[in-house]
Amino acid sequence: MARQRRKILKTDQTESLMGNPKATVNAGSFRDRDGRVYHYQERIFRGLSASALENYRQLRQKPFYQRLAESGKVIGTREVAVEENPLPEEIQSQWTGFLEHDAVPVVSYPYEWTFSMLKAAASLQLQLVEQAVSSGFTLKDATPYNVQFVDRKAVFIDIPSFEPLQQGEPWSGYRQFCEMFLFPLFLQAYKGCNFQPFMRAAINGIDVQTAAALFGFRDRFRKGVMSHVWLQAKLDRRYGGSSENVRSSLKSAGFNRELILVNVRKMQKLVQKLEWEASGSEWGDYSEFHNYSEDDHVRKEKFIRAAIATEKPAVVWDIGCNTGQFSRIAAAGCRQVLAMDIDHVAVERLFLDKDTQDNILPLLQNVADPSPNWGWRNCERGDLQSRSRPDMVLCLALIHHVVITANIPLAEFIDWLAGLTDRLVIEYVSRKDDKVKTLLRNKEDKYQDYSRESLEENLARHFRIVQQQEVNNGDRTLYLCVKSSL
Repeated sequence: MARQRRKILKTDQTESLMGNPKATVNAGSFRDRDGRVYHYQERIFRGLSASALENYRQLRQKPFYQRLAESGKVIGTREVAVEENPLPEEIQSQWTGFLEHDAVPVVSYPYEWTFSMLKAAASLQLQLVEQAVSSGFTLKDATPYNVQFVDRKAVFIDIPSFEPLQQGEPWSGYRQFCEMFLFPLFLQAYKGCNFQPFMRAAINGIDVQTAAALFGFRDRFRKGVMSHVWLQAKLDRRYGGSSENVRSSLKSAGFNRELILVNVRKMQKLVQKLEWEASGSEWGDYSEFHNYSEDDHVRKEKFIRAAIATEKPAVVWDIGCNTGQFSRIAAAGCRQVLAMDIDHVAVERLFLDKDTQDNILPLLQNVADPSPNWGWRNCERGDLQSRSRPDMVLCLALIHHVVITANIPLAEFIDWLAGLTDRLVIEYVSRKDDKVKTLLRNKEDKYQDYSRESLEENLARHFRIVQQQEVNNGDRTLYLCVKSSL
């Protein structure tokens, strides 16, 4: 029964409705005044106002939207007949109609993505705007939170964001696109600065004045910075507090859809040309510089493969995945793998690798500082545990980084893992190992809890060790652990 519950889509923090534990409201959907997302069992519903429902009915008749749906670039969506709606009457009475969306296996956020993932989402957003405007529609929003990755491809999920384009209206999502897509991409491509901390610090992205402060005088001559950062910041300072009706001014000046299309196409070319030359990665070349012998690698792979085959997990988290070698092994025997690492270069390579299976979702994640619950009332965006629940966790060659580098007590780390999963594969790296010696070289050794005996004692508080395997001349030990209650 527990494993069946884990198949339910986990999105932002949700709360029970009307005393019905089966009906929940998505806490991240409240900003849309014309709709709200609900979860019922394994299904995803969206209540719509009368105007939003009429917009959708017009939209679904448009050939451009039908092509997008067939290609999988927008989430599968259908209108729900009243007699087939399973939601409680209290919820149904709040809205004119309801849509049902296909479930996303795992919801992820832009501060967990790599450069190329954000770039793929930005390209999709601009492609949708171009096709919509060409057909008399527009997208009112331009936030990466409206894009998810399914089978490693960007998919747009906020269908009511499509609205009919009014005569003389500009693209209202332009500024939001800059602050949540373009400026973060500029920061990574032009400054070599990871954008993820900025996206996690402010839910609305990098505002235009902050962007102007981040890009110096010389940066003005980089493609796109002058027009999208500096000029926009100057206009913002000039008209930000003005009472002038900009939309009316644009309409009276003859603003039309062709001007929108010209600007959107220019931005498409700009985004496509943005590149990040990654360097300075600890793990980006892990496969070339690890300290295992070939035989040890074979034994380690065999151990992981046997653990997956024996326990048959549906969802696996590979924490500290490095270049994804063991994520790929897990992906061959389960439904979904979340491959997580703190190293941007390693995760970027995993995402770009054509051999990476579609059921692997690469994510940037720091186990010592994971994605939090935050936003409005600290529940608008949920932590990763609220969005995915692993049947098994792989924790390979990570424990020394957590205990020694991050200064997290071993017992605390094992307690956290025990609260996360019923099945664990963990690798102990002894003090004789070169990697541990390097970590301790310039530190006072106060890590008395870091030992094989301490690890096994702490594991025994929660798990049964059902199998173990020594590798690297006994300097490393693999453990397969299963909850004592199972």
